[in-house]
Amino acid sequence: MGNEPTEIAAIGYMPSVNSEKGGSYYEFSMLLGHTDLTEPTKVFDENWNSLPVEVFSDPELEIIGVAGGEWLMFELDEPFFCDGSSNLLFEMSWVGPVDPVFRRIYTMTWEDDASRALVAMSPDSASGYLTTIIPNLLFVTAQALEAQTFAGIKNSF
Repeated sequence: MGNEPTEIAAIGYMPSVNSEKGGSYYEFSMLLGHTDLTEPTKVFDENWNSLPVEVFSDPELEIIGVAGGEWLMFELDEPFFCDGSSNLLFEMSWVGPVDPVFRRIYTMTWEDDASRALVAMSPDSASGYLTTIIPNLLFVTAQALEAQTFAGIKNSF
């Protein structure tokens, strides 16, 4: 997010081309918060500097018409203030199984040298396993520039 304080207004997930095209996710929740850690620990609560903030929730999130390779965007209930000096933590959870059970939104990922993701099979889990495989995420700031076409940018000079 850089070294400047900013507000995050939306979060995007990049589904893979192999994703199923939708489903219902029960008690879906997204949390954001800060940490001073450069790598998470296996215990979820040990990673947060302070209480996490729920920035998006839906008792039954219905995802339909998902296209692989296009951002699946979640507009936050309220912008989240990112202090610009701490590392950002993002947590996403839902109560399973997804309906229908065989549906999942598989995300595009990248692999890092360090373990930067913590995964558990239940939102009630106190701990999980660390992985170097990270989902592609897009954090949209409240100060983001308006989308313009190349011709529009060229004409602005």
